[in-house]
Amino acid sequence: MTNKDKIKQLAIRFGLLGCLGLFVGLAFAIFIESANSSSDGFLLFQKSISELGYYGHSPSALVLNGGLFFGSLCIALANLFALQVTNGWFKYPFWLSFSASFIALGATGLFPLNVYHLHLHGLSYLFIFVCCSCIAFMAYALQIGWRQVKVPLLLSIMCLMLNLSVFILPYAGTSAPLITTTYMDIIASSATLAPKPELWWQALVQWSSDITLILWVLSLLSWIKKS
Repeated sequence: MTNKDKIKQLAIRFGLLGCLGLFVGLAFAIFIESANSSSDGFLLFQKSISELGYYGHSPSALVLNGGLFFGSLCIALANLFALQVTNGWFKYPFWLSFSASFIALGATGLFPLNVYHLHLHGLSYLFIFVCCSCIAFMAYALQIGWRQVKVPLLLSIMCLMLNLSVFILPYAGTSAPLITTTYMDIIASSATLAPKPELWWQALVQWSSDITLILWVLSLLSWIKKS
């Protein structure tokens, strides 16, 4: 086995371990919160991930934040390994910004909503770096031939649309003034916001963005394994 194959295996293993950590954290949070929730609405439409990680307000906070932190760090490390075994100049802006995305995601778990400003900064950088990663990957896909990365390319487009929607349509279902309210303000007040609509767009966007991000990582790992 060559040195490149060993690094590729490390990238895949750390990537899978990270995805497992994120999935377990999110799945257990959904299960615990659903078992303890008195709401009739569907959880993913009612509560944001940030709200589920709020210590003192959510029984699933420890599991969720632990999964976000350790899972994200594993994927960030996997991205750095993948940087060493892939080709093309555009791999540098993509893998580095992708690593930064998961460092920011890990920060949202390390600094939950209780810490407030640090959590919101992590969340802000997460959306920004994911958008940068998506754009960088599109350029990278054109460089290496988009046909071999069709599924990762499609998921990157979905991620870009979801994360851009945070800056474009974050205000649906709220009565706050459009000019003075931001997505971060809404997430920060999510634990005390009541009553919530049956379909709360801010929570749905955050869930959709993170789930699509995990699927994107899995598709990239599959591509690395075949390359």
